Amino acid sequence: MSKILCPYCMQEIEDTDKVCPFCTTKLEKNDYKTLLIPMGLGLCILWSIANITGFAILNHWPQILTMKDKDGDLIFSLAEYIEIGVQSLIIVFVPYIVALVKKYKIKEAISGLIICIVFAAIFITYFIHLQKLAGV
Repeated sequence: MSKILCPYCMQEIEDTDKVCPFCTTKLEKNDYKTLLIPMGLGLCILWSIANITGFAILNHWPQILTMKDKDGDLIFSLAEYIEIGVQSLIIVFVPYIVALVKKYKIKEAISGLIICIVFAAIFITYFIHLQKLAGV
């Protein structure tokens, strides 16, 4: 066994110690890297479910897309609906980007990003279809 310095009290301790015997600080680091890919997958699934639910509602009531305010302008334009979906997709990208920056499971991170980009393309394409269905 080798000796290391406690990062808190600077006393020499064994490298296998999980708690510093001098300052009683927990030395074991939590490794959050292992959660990045599952977190990205979970966020992607939640994003997909939310958008599928939204599409089902808009498909059932397409007049929502043509609702106008008192001035005769659309309440939400196509760009605003797409912006809502894409902004939330940025949150889904974060774990994959962090995984790439940390060089952790690069293949899985790139695959996750590609899947998210494909979902975004499907989202935008289907939304344009809904706009045409509503006659906007």
